[in-house]
Amino acid sequence: MDCVALGFLVGGMIGLVMGFFERRTPHIPSLEEKHVFITGGSTGIGYCIAKNALSLGAYVTMTGRSLRNLQKAYDSLTEEVVDTEKRIRFKAVDASDYKLMSEAINESNSWKPIDVLVCNAGLTRSGYLDQMPIEDLDLTVQTNILGTVYPVHSALPLMKQRSPDHPMSIVFIGSLASLFLMYGNSVYTATKYALKGMAESLRLELLPYSIRVSLVCPGFVRTAFLDEAEKRDELQILMKQINMYDRNQAQTPDEVAKKTLEAVKYGSAIVTTTPILGTALLILARGFIPDDSILKTFQEVLAYPLVRIFTIFAKFDMHRRIMAYHHRNPSPGQMRSNASK
Repeated sequence: MDCVALGFLVGGMIGLVMGFFERRTPHIPSLEEKHVFITGGSTGIGYCIAKNALSLGAYVTMTGRSLRNLQKAYDSLTEEVVDTEKRIRFKAVDASDYKLMSEAINESNSWKPIDVLVCNAGLTRSGYLDQMPIEDLDLTVQTNILGTVYPVHSALPLMKQRSPDHPMSIVFIGSLASLFLMYGNSVYTATKYALKGMAESLRLELLPYSIRVSLVCPGFVRTAFLDEAEKRDELQILMKQINMYDRNQAQTPDEVAKKTLEAVKYGSAIVTTTPILGTALLILARGFIPDDSILKTFQEVLAYPLVRIFTIFAKFDMHRRIMAYHHRNPSPGQMRSNASK
């Protein structure tokens, strides 16, 4: 044990020394005069990204499904942030409609070349997979995956034309569900896992260009989505327990927006916005490619064994809670199975 403790002590000291010499070089030092294009920009995280970007001197294009919500967001932003009328545009368009999204990207790029593309459009529909209406399944997959793929596919040729003289950024707004399952939301989890794979792969594709790809993974955020989680039926309680949900710990959209723009500034690969849980899940789900920061990679290597040990106990607790719930609330299939024994 003494040798192990000594190893961690030496490792920690090495990490501190490395941290002293390591300096983060901004990829996009300032957003002033930059053009930020945001899907799902009329409410929640997207709205706050728009507000913060405008406050930093950026030009902003917001898109979303609802023209009414976009107009409301525009009116609010022009009141909250001084001198924004000439630096903001909006267009009602479904991000999962390729033709309309492509038109919106090209129109916006003609107004001012796009420097930062934020793919924020997303939604969830809770429920066990076999109980989800096919319409909800289709909507979730199309919005969360195609609603990210289509804007990137449309914007990339335009962005590549200006590289490498103009550093640019693409941001996917994922979720902690990009790193960890969200029980009772298997389709949503699948779509957010997909964003992680796409962000990592695309980051390598764009290595020859001055275009960075970032995946931002917030936890629970104080938006309308949380109202659904506040239902007090037994299944919702189980989902909250398995998903480690605590409304008191939920972040504001503005906090997530600030972390997102920090990721743009430094070209960070994967960013979590919840300090403890997010850090632990990222350590477990980092995958093959380590963080760009040598210090952070070193810290994750040291912490991995402890986090992995914790998951052993967490797994047994999850299984116990799930089986106890289904014992109290057997499905028709379970009842037939028990009757045949």
